[in-house]
Formats: sequence, C-alpha cells, structure tokens
Amino acid sequence: MLRVVIDTSLLVSYVLTQGELMSQIVAHWRSGTFRLLSSPAMQRELTDVLNRPSIKKLASTPLDELPLGLARFSQHVPGNLDVSGACRDPKDDKFLACAVEGEADYLVSSGCDLLDMRYFQRVSIVNPGQFLVAIELYTMNTDAIAERFNR
Repeated sequence: MLRVVIDTSLLVSYVLTQGELMSQIVAHWRSGTFRLLSSPAMQRELTDVLNRPSIKKLASTPLDELPLGLARFSQHVPGNLDVSGACRDPKDDKFLACAVEGEADYLVSSGCDLLDMRYFQRVSIVNPGQFLVAIELYTMNTDAIAERFNR
C-alpha cells in the first residue's frame, strides 16, 4: 500500500473549497487506496491554521472534522526525526521528516519550495495532479499500463 504525506495547505484548501483534485485524493484515502501519514507537528499546525479567525470566516462546514479524521484515520509517526535545513522553507521540514520517518512513497504539496526538490531521500514530492496519476498507475497491472499508454 502506498504511504503518503499531504501538506497542511492542501488539507486546509480541501476543507475550504472541496476542490476537485483534493476531493479525489481524499476519496482515495477514505477508500483505503493509500495510508496517510501524520506527525505531531503536522497535527498541531493543521489545528492552529484551522483555528485562525481568517480561516474560520471562509469555512462553510465545521473545521474540526479534518483534524479529528487525521488523528483517527492516519498512521502516526513519532516525529523524532530532525531534518532541519532540508528545505528552503524551514516550515516545510516537518513534512519531509514525517515522510522519511514514515517511509512514505509520496509527499503531496502545492508549495514551490517542496515541489522544486522533486524528491527527498526516497520520497517523491509531487503536486495533487501528479499524485492522482501515481495512484492510477499503482492500481494498474502491467498489461493495463501498456494498453493505456501504448501509442
């Protein structure tokens, strides 16, 4: 099973907009296509961001469901790994640490600082659209892949 880290900005965007790509990714998470990884630092950041007055104003649905779902239905890593300085934006190091500590296959982000890295150690860093393609490929056998992509 794929192991995945999704950054906070994408989760917050999903809660606020129910955008098409993130809705598809969340549907895959709910159906068990991949295992979502989280760390204490990621959970704290998500709760802090969702409690901002500016975010609460934009919300049309309760904001507490996502942190509860993340706490209940993700695989928790201890958050002991320190990868300080791995990313240009030090606030993104927590996602890299969670991904490495949790042996993730993918880190899904929309942030340029992470996406410009493309990979970190054994973790591929992709945007939501790329991740949906990866899910599609992951669920296909070699014959189906050849048929779909054969010119």
